[in-house]
Amino acid sequence: MFVELVKRINKVTNIVWLFFLDLIFPIECLGCGREGSWLCGDCFKEIKFKPKQYCLHCKKENDFGQFCPPCQIIYSLNGVFITALYDELLISRAIKSLKYHFVSGLADDLSKLMILFVDKMLKQAEIIRPGLATGLELKVFEQAKNMPATILNFNDNLIVPVPLSKKRLRWRGFNQAELLAGRVAENYGLELDSKNLVRIKHKKPQAKLDEVHRLENIKDCFVWQGSNLNKKNIILIDDVVTTGATLNECAKVLKANGAGEVWGLVVAKG
Repeated sequence: MFVELVKRINKVTNIVWLFFLDLIFPIECLGCGREGSWLCGDCFKEIKFKPKQYCLHCKKENDFGQFCPPCQIIYSLNGVFITALYDELLISRAIKSLKYHFVSGLADDLSKLMILFVDKMLKQAEIIRPGLATGLELKVFEQAKNMPATILNFNDNLIVPVPLSKKRLRWRGFNQAELLAGRVAENYGLELDSKNLVRIKHKKPQAKLDEVHRLENIKDCFVWQGSNLNKKNIILIDDVVTTGATLNECAKVLKANGAGEVWGLVVAKG
């Protein structure tokens, strides 16, 4: 009873806080300053997708962001789909505003960008799938061989957001990864599980650490509290990937609990 009361108080407090922010800081486009939206239609169209995916470990370019065979040995994660580049000014402004200025409305724009990016990959799958059925073209076979099952069988995926610690969730008032994941799942009619992957330790923010310390900092921070995943393919949603340490630690836990392929889908590479 007390826990539910606290949750309700926090929810009301967040609504009042957002209303107060809106009065003092009116909604203006982060690009051009036009009032009415955080990213106006014109500025949104200027955002470029990441031109080429690559292995997150060795940076060798490939079609879908999968880890190269030698690199895959050290990762539980199968790969990462990266929508855009953090170096793009509008992307970095949007992500910082979402995470550190608590502008939760930006999750709508950033998830829309992710959805458009996924649509591009799904179009490739639609081109390849009929060719697989006929089995006639070697070129089609070669493309399909490299295409993740996560994309070929997209409707079977489970969407899981990277969880926050309770302390950081209380501070921010929302989990930006969960907001993004909810919109992606809703758009495609996919199953969303935002409850069973849980962060049990609060550590230093990964952004403040180098690669070696990121790996150590995130170790054993997550648990899966749901039932066995029975080879279900999973798309892990987060806002930013840098070294992939957080996504990989989540993937390790998910695969230990029966997951099939586990892929990251993020707004940007930091």
